[in-house]
Amino acid sequence: MAGFLSSERESNIESLYNTLHATFAKTIKVYKDSQKTIISTSPSFNPIYGRTNSGSMANADYVEVSQEFQARVYYIKSDEEYLSNSGGDQSGTQNKIILPDGSVKIVVKSDAYRYIEEAKKVEFDGKRFNIKSDGNPDGLVGNQFYTFFLTPIDES
Repeated sequence: MAGFLSSERESNIESLYNTLHATFAKTIKVYKDSQKTIISTSPSFNPIYGRTNSGSMANADYVEVSQEFQARVYYIKSDEEYLSNSGGDQSGTQNKIILPDGSVKIVVKSDAYRYIEEAKKVEFDGKRFNIKSDGNPDGLVGNQFYTFFLTPIDES
């Protein structure tokens, strides 16, 4: 049975989504957990226990691991928007999830999705955010983009 959209139409739709993304995306910086590097000056250093035979500890150096991606950012009006599985009007239900003020939704491509899955924090516009959701696939003809919800980190 033939599909509703031809393959040419599907590729045109994907191209339009890519143009939309390229037009409105901004650069975000995604942080993973820091990598710990042990600096040992002794051949008797035991990396499992992090000590030498005499019990002295080695110096550790933490290297920040991050990468930049393009993402569309949507600021959420927390007094108007709720998260739930059913969508629609949630005024009478008890399963409302209210996001804190300053929460955002970002839409990224699949390369950023794979990196963000293992990340802890995202930074853009001079603010840092915690990742509060798994990536939800999005796209009309395929999983072309992924959506994440972020909450602000209070660093004051």
